[in-house]
Amino acid sequence: MRRMRATWNTGGILLVLCGVFALVTPGALGPGLGVGVAGAGAVLYAAAVLVFAIGFSRAASVVLRRPLGLTAMVVVAVWPLVARPVGEALSAGGPGPSVAARAFWAVDLVVSLGAALIAAVRIGRTGVIPRPWAWAPLWALGVFVVCAVVPQLVAVGAPSAGVELVPLFSVLGAIGSLAGTLGLGILALVLAAQLRPGSVEILRTR
Repeated sequence: MRRMRATWNTGGILLVLCGVFALVTPGALGPGLGVGVAGAGAVLYAAAVLVFAIGFSRAASVVLRRPLGLTAMVVVAVWPLVARPVGEALSAGGPGPSVAARAFWAVDLVVSLGAALIAAVRIGRTGVIPRPWAWAPLWALGVFVVCAVVPQLVAVGAPSAGVELVPLFSVLGAIGSLAGTLGLGILALVLAAQLRPGSVEILRTR
């Protein structure tokens, strides 16, 4: 129980810090410091996901270290750290995105969303986290996808309206990002504080 509480507290704190870093406007810090803050936020997020995935014991892992869930969560943690510099390198040196950059963008989208969906479903089905909160990662993923897709649909369907709604789209983007960082981090801290011996029943689902 202590290791589970330590896992949820550590992961929760890292997610909250990641959310706080996301609230900082890079432009207000200058180009160099802004990039550094964004990079630090990505590292914090990766560390948080790995803490929840591996746990300080097998029982503390939100997926019980089962292969499918563990692999998906490792991809969720590590892939953004790899994809961002690769994407920037492929996009550099030209007036527009190259064929390679477009192809990699598609791969990035499939890998990111696919791994996140698998991880969220495995967390929910494993049952380490009390229900209904075990499905909170899936809820957060849904919020993120909606907040990301709506601006794209508006931009395609009504370009003129899309320009006027840029501030609203920025707010939606922030909400989508914070749902999976600050929101889940606070939830993890609250659940950790409520842990009592025998309060968590692990459902042996496959």
